[in-house]
Amino acid sequence: MKTLEGAAFSLKAYIAGLIKPEKDQRELRLNQCTDILKILACAAMLLDHMGKMIFPEAYNFSVSGKWAYLFPSGNILRIIGRLAMPMFVYGVAVGSAYTKNTLKYVLRLLLVGVLVHPLYMAAMGHVPIGGFDWAKNFYRLDLIFEHYYTAKLNIFFSLALGAAILSCVRAKAYVPMVLFCLAAWCVQGKLDYGIKGIMLMALFYALFDRPLASFLAVFLFMWYWGMPNFFTSGNARSTSQLYAVYSLILIYLPVKKRIKLPKALFYGFYPAHLLLIYLLQL
Repeated sequence: MKTLEGAAFSLKAYIAGLIKPEKDQRELRLNQCTDILKILACAAMLLDHMGKMIFPEAYNFSVSGKWAYLFPSGNILRIIGRLAMPMFVYGVAVGSAYTKNTLKYVLRLLLVGVLVHPLYMAAMGHVPIGGFDWAKNFYRLDLIFEHYYTAKLNIFFSLALGAAILSCVRAKAYVPMVLFCLAAWCVQGKLDYGIKGIMLMALFYALFDRPLASFLAVFLFMWYWGMPNFFTSGNARSTSQLYAVYSLILIYLPVKKRIKLPKALFYGFYPAHLLLIYLLQL
């Protein structure tokens, strides 16, 4: 009984903390111009998706020699695209700390993810283009869910889940935080960048007022992500995810001047670039 009462109290505290969160007293000592980082991330994401769907056999890049493991081979557009995710994740970590209403923030991310997902699945080749009869089944939510939402979830689901976990931390609602963490663990195979993307967001959030500690923790985590066997077997074999490490150059620039851009610019770019890729494939 006491456990249920404690859980109910934590849930109430979480909801109250979402609607009117306590101000985070920490000073952001990394790059404070997150809107510029988001623009760069959007550009990198566009190139990444163009490289995957439009130019998969073009712009190949390879390095040979002793240090080739630091520069894995691949499509140059997709390599540039590896820079996008850390900048998006960093922006959401900062947003989770400073937004005035974390409930709106989380719901906004989730809503974009839900609404755009059918376009994402078709544009990125996860389902066949024209494989769902919208004219006949537009009202069948069960069929829409089964066709589009059961195999994979776009990055906005990952960002929303990570923001929900961080909002729990900010609201000191630890029972809901554990529940969200369990949910992330259960669906990690469907999430874009999996559980590691959320872990990276948590690292940025936890240490954004301590640049040196943050850089060391984030660098080692991303190095392990891009070269998973390096710390265990000494095997220097790397994946293209290693290129994400180079985004830290931008994230850790001590830029203090902030430039505010319309939120609609970022939320609108995602469906717009997916629509472009979809139309180019047609």
